[in-house]
Formats: sequence, structure tokens, C-alpha cells
Amino acid sequence: MDAGLAWTIVGSVAGVAAVGSGAVFGILQLRQGHENAAVPADGDPALTTGQANELVPGGQAVRPDQNTDRVGRLIQTYIKSLQEPAPPVAGSLVVGEVPQRAPAFQPRENLTATLDARGPGITVVRAVTGMRGVGKTQLAAAYARSCIDAGWRLVAWVNAADLAQVLNGLAEVAARLGIGEPGADLEAISAAVRSWLEADGKRCLVVFDNVTDLEGLARFLPSAGQCQVILTSNRLETARLGTPLAVDVFTEDEALSFLAQRTGRSDPDGAAELAAKLGWLPLALAQSAAVIAAQHLDYRAYLARVRDLPVRDYLVRAEADPYPHGVAEAIVLGLDAAADGDSTGLCRGLINVVSLLSAAGVARPLLHAAGQAGLLAQSRRRSTAAPEKVDEALGRLASASLLTFSVDDSTVSAHRLTLRVALERQALRGSLARLGVALAGLLSRVTQSLAEPQRNRPAARDTVQQIMALHEHLTPYLGKGDTAVTKKLLRLRSWAIWCLNQLGDSFALSIEYGPLVVADYERVLGETHPGTLIARDNLASAYLAAGRPDKAIPLIERTLADFERVLGDTHRDTLASRDNLASAYLAAG
Repeated sequence: MDAGLAWTIVGSVAGVAAVGSGAVFGILQLRQGHENAAVPADGDPALTTGQANELVPGGQAVRPDQNTDRVGRLIQTYIKSLQEPAPPVAGSLVVGEVPQRAPAFQPRENLTATLDARGPGITVVRAVTGMRGVGKTQLAAAYARSCIDAGWRLVAWVNAADLAQVLNGLAEVAARLGIGEPGADLEAISAAVRSWLEADGKRCLVVFDNVTDLEGLARFLPSAGQCQVILTSNRLETARLGTPLAVDVFTEDEALSFLAQRTGRSDPDGAAELAAKLGWLPLALAQSAAVIAAQHLDYRAYLARVRDLPVRDYLVRAEADPYPHGVAEAIVLGLDAAADGDSTGLCRGLINVVSLLSAAGVARPLLHAAGQAGLLAQSRRRSTAAPEKVDEALGRLASASLLTFSVDDSTVSAHRLTLRVALERQALRGSLARLGVALAGLLSRVTQSLAEPQRNRPAARDTVQQIMALHEHLTPYLGKGDTAVTKKLLRLRSWAIWCLNQLGDSFALSIEYGPLVVADYERVLGETHPGTLIARDNLASAYLAAGRPDKAIPLIERTLADFERVLGDTHRDTLASRDNLASAYLAAG
């Protein structure tokens, strides 16, 4: 065949027509093939026979940046780590990545008591709101850890930055509880979790962290029963979803207690001066205290560094979303302090990589693979880093309050403001696109190991999440000269849509992401490029499976017309596309 763009019809046309709309139709399933020498991959040189083995399902051609056995083994470890359920902790079923206790954590008993309130007239949902950096997530995590210690039946931590993360998190809860119909879509599974919590939620806690899509989340929140649900968000309107709990900056007593515990210094006047300069913001104080403790500074010496720091010269201060007072300076000083004297030489590279991936967290084995692939080195020469060195650097970053480990130590995450600072510094230094290309190459290696996503659902979902995060973080900073990373991202995003279709329970997410992928392919590579046709038909497949043939049929008709114009009426790909259209017509009645 000239190109690996043919589709395999799964089941007969009559069988497709018989199942009716809304079923998962056996059409438009992209065959695991490749774009061979006759069809170069996104303008790259023609692929050789040997390179054909380095391609991912759905005709998405990629070349990994390194192809070492060690990287491959670490990627397999990453996939396996997401397959194995976490063991129960103190008798609880713990689902998701509950953050560990922060150094010198201030319990803020009045807020914790409000979270623990129960009884007649108390709603099951508490909405914890406040500005970025005030400690909403740490407050919710402290309560979640107390529930684990008390042996609650279920403690679940769901990252809620977008609907996809909510659905994936609730699907993990359902899998661990053994509820939900096999093969059901994620929205139905999430609704089943809600029903279970309403009926049997005693001593059960679910935390939705960093809520952004209020309407998308609301339909999955229990409205009755004995379960407890906590929402954290910087959006004040989240309070309408439950009992509101506003979190503010530290009080003076909390700030002075925190600084004394974290730095070991007894200087209330100096601590008060520093805290006031940083607006009493817990995140800024945590970054500052870590530097003060590590470098044995007094408060006024550190304050002098803050005042001398020209943050405005190399960080973007958007009018609509400015940094809270003092936080950017504190983060910059913290990042530099962690990198200075770092014997591993990996701290800066690690925070840069994490800043481009999902804010919900990154599995440690994936960072191990990044180290082995040379992505953490700061020089252009890609020196590899052993997993134990990566772990040493992660520990250093956690000690500096720049990263947080989950309770089971399996993942690391950072505050979104910390990630934003790291991202903007890379962009202004001109290194962001280069790291983006390398990370896209690493994720491409992961996709090769997920040729059958159904067999590795948690890893497949996490990989899709990391791909979408990489695209989201990179896109605002890419220009016309960054075509290499733009094309790699397109191929990865198209794979993500194919992967969601293969999972059979994520068509709503395919429909959400798919139109953007198709539009970007058409804009960047043209309407008849092989990758564009693949992306278009992946989207059509999702529409059909979701029972929306009115959306699918125009896409297939357009693709067929392109095949006829480019390849001719009798080409095998044209015939396959025509057969798909006939099947779609039958499915639509």
C-alpha cells in the first residue's frame, strides 16, 4: 500500500445498521499502520524501513529522540505503576494522589473544624475558595490525611482542573469500588459514583481540587447522603455548589509561627517585616522560608534580595491574572537557590519538565525516563541521569517547597504559580520550544508502548492528560519558527483522540478535543494532508459512537471527496472511505 491510511471495517455493514445510533460502531477504526516512504510524516524526510517500527497506532509517525533499552524499560515501569492499585492505608481505600503534609504546616483549626462539621442541616459539599497561594489544597489535603488516619472507608482525591480530569478521577474511584457498568462511558460511570455516594457514603470523602468547570462538575456532586465532598477553587462562584468556606492569607500569629518553625529563627520583628512584604501569603512565605533555612540567612538579608530582584525584567505580569504580592520574587529566589549547589545538576531541568506537564501531577517513573533520555540536563548535550539521581533532585526540590509528593510517594506536583514562573523563565530564555520537542519525543515513546490502550487504561488516560497539558502550556509561546514542535504536538494530539476512541468510554472527550485538532491540522498542514484526514475521521468515529451521525457524515463525505481528488476513485484508501460513508448512512437510517 502507498500509505497506511486505510481503515478496517470491524463487523459487517448490516451489523452496524442493526445496532442503531448511540452504540460504539465498528467503523472508522484506524488500522495500526504507518506513513511509509511514499507519504512523509508531516514534512519530515521519508521514513526508512527501520523507522517503520517506531510509529504509533493510527498512522501517527514519530521519531523518538533516544531509543535506548533503558528508556523503554522505564516507560514500561511508568505504565505498570499506573496499573497497580495503591494498597489500602490504615484500613482506608485511598484513590488518587493526596498531597503529603507540607513542612511546618499550620493546622488553622477553625477552618478544619468547619470542614469536619456534620449533622442535620449540614450539606455534604463544602466549597473552599480563596486567592491563589493561600493554602486551599493543603487545607483539604490535611483533612483528607486525617480521614485516612481515622480509617474512613473511602478517601478520594480528584484533580478537577477540567472535565477530562474529573471524569478520569471518578472512573478510577468506580474501578476501585467495583461499581459502574462494564463498557459504559465515563459520564455514566461518574453518575454511578454519585449515586453510590448518595446511597452508601458514610465515612467517605471525595476532594475535587482546583475546580474550574463548575457546570461540568455540578452534575456529578452528591446532593444527599452522609458522604463528605470538598471543592477547592480560586473561583468565588464555586461557593454556590455547597457550604462556602473562604480561606484567606495567614494571620500574623500563623505567619510568625510558620516562619519560626520552618527557619528555626527567633526574630519576631524580622519575621513580621518579611511576612508583611509578602502579603502574608502562605505560598510566598513557604518559598522564602526554604531559602532562608537552606542558606542560613536572616530575614532582613532575604528581604534585601527580594527588593533587588528584577522580576519584572523576565516574567510576564498579565493584567488579568497578575501574580499575588511577592510570590513571583519568592519563587524565583527559591528556584535559583535549589539550583545553586545542586550536586545532581537536575533540579532546574526537573522543574522545567514538570512545568510543561499536567499540574495534576507527574508519575516518578515518567521523570526517571525523562532523566534517562537526557531531558533534565541543562546543556544542549543530553547527558543521561540515573533514577536515583532524579530522586535525589526531587527530594531537594521538595525540601525547598517547590514540589510536593503524594502520600504514597508515587507522583510529584507543584503549585500552579510555581509552574507558571518556571514556564515563563524558559520562554524568555528561548529554551521552551527545544524542551517541548524533547518531551514530545518522550511521550511518543510512551504511545508506542500503548498500542492497545484498552489493556492499560490508567496509563493511557494519564498519557492523554500529559499530551494535552504539554500542548496547553507550549502553545501560547510558540511562533512561526517553531514548526518542529508544532508538528510533533499535532501528531500526539491526534493519537490522543484515537486513544480515547479506543478506550470506548471517552467519546465525549474526543468530541471536546477533536475539532481543535482537526482545525489545527488543516491550518498547519492543509486540508488533504494524511494527518488531517486521520484526525478528521477519528473525530467522525467519536461522533458516530456518541450517536451523532449528523456530525459524523459531513466529515466522512468531506474526507471521501479529498481522497477522490488526491488519490483517485479506485485507490484502496478511497474505497475504504466510501465504505465507511455507506456504513454511516446505514447507521443513520
